[in-house]
Amino acid sequence: MKIIKNFFTSIKYNILALFFFILIWFILSLFFEDYLIPSPLLIFKNLKSHINSTFIQNLRITFSRLILGFFSSYLLGTAVGILTYKLKIKTTFNTFLILLEVIPGVILGVIFLLLFGIGNLVPFFMVFFLTLPLIAINTSNSLYKTNKLMEEVVVSFNGNSVDILNYIYLPGLIPTLISNLTLGFSLALKVVILGEFIGSQEGIGYLLNVSRIYFNMNEIFFYLTIMIIIMLGFQILIDFFKDLLLKKFFYKE
Repeated sequence: MKIIKNFFTSIKYNILALFFFILIWFILSLFFEDYLIPSPLLIFKNLKSHINSTFIQNLRITFSRLILGFFSSYLLGTAVGILTYKLKIKTTFNTFLILLEVIPGVILGVIFLLLFGIGNLVPFFMVFFLTLPLIAINTSNSLYKTNKLMEEVVVSFNGNSVDILNYIYLPGLIPTLISNLTLGFSLALKVVILGEFIGSQEGIGYLLNVSRIYFNMNEIFFYLTIMIIIMLGFQILIDFFKDLLLKKFFYKE
């Protein structure tokens, strides 16, 4: 019962955040013409004209690219972060990852477009390469906060590397893994749109590019609203997952 209550409390606060976002958007729209910043009321009024079979199909394509690219980078980035900590090469490798992160997404998009051509691979690899460094660096840095004394205790009870991972590293990593999910997913959502903008003829990013050509701000802000809703839904899901299965890891030392 308490879990359900916490879940709906989380939804309430997330919806409240969405309300403030829309409120700020509405206030800004009062000072600009509709061809610059259309009112959210105008966007919601025209929802039926925006949501059609073409939009649904492109939304599915974008979502599949987003999920595949993000969770691939999330799993590998977490493994890379743990490995760099274990091999004691954190400083060197993290600097290398930061240098990768500095490369503008537009440049990577053009390189991937020349390599793979128009299609699924450009947005996928952009999501993969631009989110992996963030996840790996956060994971590696968080491991330095683990209790070394507790590691010695596990070893004294004949524990092996797997036991240290389960009882020391994993509980210490849980807050960072949750943070990586939300920060990484928000970055991946922006990057997949950019990837489709540059190197695809399908997806929300492609539709956004077409709207940009004609300066159709109503459609542009509609696609922005869709991105916000996707992120909001993911945040609610993560909050529920955290309260249901991972709350025991958020303990005081």
